[in-house]
Amino acid sequence: MVKLYKKIFMSIGLVAVVIGCSRPVPTAQDSSSIDISRDPVQIQVRGVPSIELKTKDGEYTLTPVAEYKISAMVASKKGYSGGWTAEVAPVDLALVWGKLADPEYDKFITYSQSNRWYYYRYKAGSPFDNNYVICHSSNHHIIPATGNVLRAVKSLQRKDKVFLEGYLVNIKGVYQGGKVWWNTSLSRSDTGNGACEVFYVKKVKIDGNVYE
Repeated sequence: MVKLYKKIFMSIGLVAVVIGCSRPVPTAQDSSSIDISRDPVQIQVRGVPSIELKTKDGEYTLTPVAEYKISAMVASKKGYSGGWTAEVAPVDLALVWGKLADPEYDKFITYSQSNRWYYYRYKAGSPFDNNYVICHSSNHHIIPATGNVLRAVKSLQRKDKVFLEGYLVNIKGVYQGGKVWWNTSLSRSDTGNGACEVFYVKKVKIDGNVYE
């Protein structure tokens, strides 16, 4: 019986460790509100040192092309596994801001994600035209700077308000012996292939907690 109790105790302890490791740890507090009414802030940069990233099956160079900050509401979140893009950017966030983030209008539009794309559909009577939706929403391929940032991003739920800060980057690398590349969008008004932001995230803020 003693051995049985010991095994049960060890199993409970292991579960606690696994659960604890999956939670992000705040690195600072910031009680200021997240203003999701404004457009993202993007500032072109030159000469910022590249970021070298190694994964199980590849090596990549991330070249920052713009500082990027966004305060938005999570419209949808999608995790990916398999392939080099999933190793580099394991989570996509479809983010909305401006009137799209107003709960009053949530009934008019729905969002979904698949295969690194995001989709929206608005109903008859929607106060938004196609151009407004395009210019106030975007799919972000999230490259976490740290494991803590990744855990914070994974903790996000639909309709959460979030602030993200880092760099939009272009990527060149080698995956399983073959050359690969991935360039970021630098516009909030483009659509189609290449319109997503490839976003190296250094800082996340959720509900007054900052994660880095």
